[in-house]
Amino acid sequence: MNKFYFLLLILVAYFATIIRFYLNIFFVSFIGSFLYGFVISRKIKNANKEILLFGFCSCFTSFSGVVNFLYQLILKGYYLKLFLYFNLFIILNLIIMYFGFLLSRKMT
Repeated sequence: MNKFYFLLLILVAYFATIIRFYLNIFFVSFIGSFLYGFVISRKIKNANKEILLFGFCSCFTSFSGVVNFLYQLILKGYYLKLFLYFNLFIILNLIIMYFGFLLSRKMT
């Protein structure tokens, strides 16, 4: 791994983390899922794909924010809300990721 690639990966991850703090947890997750689906279907160099997926998407969509939100529901005893939010979160993210994948395929 060369130094430029590593520095670029760190900078992209840094900016993704900063952007994440200004948006809603679920909105961030949906954007990240869409981008992930979009990027995995594109024919781009592996280095660029790694920067976008591992640098931006993984730092942008940090799963810990969602886990914390769900944990707060457990602490408050909202088990039905927990069940609904968890399932909606997983299902909607998969659907949005698939739409990103399809959109990317249609653009090529």
